[in-house]
Order: sequence, then C-alpha cells, then structure tokens
Amino acid sequence: MKVYLPREFSRSTMYEFIGQVLDDDGQPRANEFDFDFTRLGFIEPVGVTVLSNLIGRLWKYKIPVKFTYVQPRRDKKFCPIAFLDDSMFFRQYLNKTLDNQASLRSTTRPLENVTYERSYEYLDSTMFWLAGILNITKISLGNIKSCLQEIFNNIKDHSHENNGYIFIQHYPSRKRVTVSVSDFGIGIPRSIQALRPTLTDSEALRLAITQGFSTKSTPRNRGAGLDTLLHNVVIGNGGNVYIHSNHGILYSTPDCYDGMEIISMSTDGFYPGTLIEIEFRTDTIEFEEEEFSWE
Repeated sequence: MKVYLPREFSRSTMYEFIGQVLDDDGQPRANEFDFDFTRLGFIEPVGVTVLSNLIGRLWKYKIPVKFTYVQPRRDKKFCPIAFLDDSMFFRQYLNKTLDNQASLRSTTRPLENVTYERSYEYLDSTMFWLAGILNITKISLGNIKSCLQEIFNNIKDHSHENNGYIFIQHYPSRKRVTVSVSDFGIGIPRSIQALRPTLTDSEALRLAITQGFSTKSTPRNRGAGLDTLLHNVVIGNGGNVYIHSNHGILYSTPDCYDGMEIISMSTDGFYPGTLIEIEFRTDTIEFEEEEFSWE
C-alpha cells in the first residue's frame, strides 16, 4: 500500500497520514507499506517522531516498510530529504544515509529510539550537547533535564511501553529549542481511565498534570508528574507544552501573571499513544557557575 507523506508534515496534517496507516484500534490497514516522500516539502520535529513511531509500530507487527524518495538536493536552500538524511533518519531504518555527504547538523540532536533504562545516559549526553551550543554550563540546564526525564517517566508509567522516539531541534534565530517525543502505547487517558472510567480523554489529561497524581505508587513518582514538566517549561522558562494522547489535547502557555494558561479539549483526531512537544526558550535560562572541589 502506497502512502504519501503530506506536503507539510506537522501536528495539523498528521491525522490523515496516521489514519491511512492504522485503523481506529491502532491496527495496520495493509500487509505492506510504501512511504512515498516525493511530495514532502517540509517536516517539523513532530513529524519526524510520528513517522518513526509508525514505522516502529509496523515493524512490531512484522509488516514490511519501504521508502520511495528522491535523492537529497544539497543545492536547494531547504531540502526535507537532506534534512532527514542529516538527522540520521534514514540511517535508523536503512542502516545507511542516502548521501555520503550527510552529516549531523550542529542544531540537531539525531532521531533516537530511547528506552527508559537508557534515558539517563541519553539526557546526560543531550545536556552536554545543549550546553555546548548555548555556551552555558550543564548545571544551568538542571530544570530542562528534569523536564525531559519526566517525559520518559510518563512513558514508563502510562503507556505500557518502555521506549519512545525523540527528536530535538535548535532554532538559534528564534532562540528556541523544540523537543518532540512520541510513543505508541495505550495513551495517558486509557491508563488513567482504568482508575477513573467516567473521565473523558481531555479530563484525564487534566488530571494527569495535577500535582502528585500518578497511576503508580512507587516512591520514584510520588509527588511528581507531568506538572513538573509544565511548571519548569512554562512558568520557569516561558516556553510551551503540547500533549496529545488518544482523543485528548492539552496545551499550556505562559499567561500575563507569571503563571500559565492551560487549554484542554477533545478532538476527532485520534493519536494512538502519546505525543509530547515542548518548546523552551534559550534566552531565559539562568546561567549557573559549575562548582569544583579539589581533593
């Protein structure tokens, strides 16, 4: 079955693409797929992770996936195939880049499928990379690191999965960093509805960001949760958080009173799992000196 990637692959265009690949129960619609990249003109970080999760879901069902594409154009100002190639997308699935000139860009953290057990190692190396490009200390990024760790905690607690696809892009001119993480587990609402069956998907997301709430009772997550993510990104940094899981969407932005505005809604578009996108500002990160001790 041939499925064309949308011309602009973003949060608003992903539904039709996902719907062509998976049915409402998250089951594949065909016995093999050909993802055609020839119409793709632009892809956002969220598109990279959603596409990767779809491929991972199909592989889980042992369904063959092939790609149709044009060769990267290095002479174009922006070529989405070259961008994906430099982001190591094709190396992830073909075990090689399309172009021998492909190389990781300084503004990009490569696409990775990160397990919960490896998340600490991954975040340590990511903070090292981010501190380098922002010319700040790793300790200055403590709150950002806590945010990203909470995303992996959420995957482990709510999705019934142990891994998620993550892609990070730095936009120097905008002074922003976008982090997109996605898993195709059961979704946050379904996990919460096992305890609170009367809640809608959007109401379940609202409950998930309540301080201290968790569907688990381990010491690790008591008193912590997605509220830590929202507090650090939105209030502490002035950034934004977007969560889409099943038929629920939650979006949080700074308000005019040093707090945050939270919007939750139900949508006809179904996301089979959880998609979290955070955008944090690089110009509001407070510089902290590293502490050294001589022994």
